[in-house]
Amino acid sequence: MRSQMRTLLIGSLLAFSLSAMASPLDDARNAGYAIEVPTGYVQATPTAPPEVQAMIAEINQRRLAAYAQIAKKNGITTEQVATESYRQRSKIN
Repeated sequence: MRSQMRTLLIGSLLAFSLSAMASPLDDARNAGYAIEVPTGYVQATPTAPPEVQAMIAEINQRRLAAYAQIAKKNGITTEQVATESYRQRSKIN
């Protein structure tokens, strides 16, 4: 029960904290310049232009900060949060 609540909390917090970045990232995904990877981060494809690569680097820095904050509050690792974030994102897309 506690684990399920933690998962819901993590998913809700991530959706809220990352929602401002969704549109440009969606555009990059749709153009084939960015992909979500199971580690919970975004990866630029080899054909991604420099401005998309910079955007992805910034998104990944923000994700890492959000993951670390959520992990600390819940007594779990950043990697656990990142993996759960990927799983939640995979359900949405």
